[in-house]
Amino acid sequence: MITCYHVVNGVLKSQPVGPDEPLPASFLWVDLLEPSQEEEQRVERALGVDIPTREEMAEIEDSSRLREQDGALLMTSTVVSGIGAQRPSTAEVTFVLSAQWLVTVRYAELAAFSVFETKNAHGLNQHASPDLLLATLLDSIVDRIADVLEMIQSQLNSLSESIFSDAADVRQGKADLQLIVKHLGRHNSLLGKLSGSLLSITRQLGYVRLGASEWLREPARIALKSVERDVRSLGEHQAKISGEVTFLLDATLGLINIEQNSIIKVFSIAAVLFLPPTLLGTAYGMNFDHMPELHWAYGYPLALAMMVASAAASYAWFKFKNWL
Repeated sequence: MITCYHVVNGVLKSQPVGPDEPLPASFLWVDLLEPSQEEEQRVERALGVDIPTREEMAEIEDSSRLREQDGALLMTSTVVSGIGAQRPSTAEVTFVLSAQWLVTVRYAELAAFSVFETKNAHGLNQHASPDLLLATLLDSIVDRIADVLEMIQSQLNSLSESIFSDAADVRQGKADLQLIVKHLGRHNSLLGKLSGSLLSITRQLGYVRLGASEWLREPARIALKSVERDVRSLGEHQAKISGEVTFLLDATLGLINIEQNSIIKVFSIAAVLFLPPTLLGTAYGMNFDHMPELHWAYGYPLALAMMVASAAASYAWFKFKNWL
């Protein structure tokens, strides 16, 4: 799908381009969403620049993700998608920037792009150059990352209260702790994806400021510096949250281990309590013809009393030693 954008009265207007329609004569931004091979070729012929394929966008080498071609900068960044659907994954977005236009290539619906278009539909943002448009798009992506980090922090606060709550049934608490471990694992995975996204954006910011230094406009330069500061701040915040996830995960596993040890302790104590009665029962179960109490009328009640007394004495000894 090809969508062209141009500025009308200070507001960015979109214009979808059909399969048989040529690209408009003047545009500021071309957005390719899940483009077909024919659509890529159409844009390449119109702009005279090579549009990377999906396989080329997935390459991780810096030389493939950040390069210059015929005066245009080709930059591929990693963006996290699918967070709203509880299925976060990474998606690559390629920005092709020149002094006259901007091209974006993506194969996923991204919330940052939707929010960006919504703001422009209400006239909240005005763009007059491709470099400033790029800076604003990156700022929208960074804002989305900030929102996700705030959401994770809020959920971690709730999980922390659940982990260290005093009022909890033992069995229900165990089930909750197992569920908490799963939640923490998902948060840790999402934080890793966000870290990779922030890293790729940091590299892109440095590259565009260096590669477009000759024609980069001052408003765009200021906007890129602001985005760079935000990325640095979010990187520190992400590292802090990662440390908190690690702490909560260790604490949860420790509590699960304590609960398991308590259960094993109960079984161990029960086995010791029943050991003396078992010994007595084993002695009186021997099949010998001559046993002192074998034909004694009070032998059976005395044996039962001795079993109960031995178990009670063991229990009293455990309580005295504070083992129970």
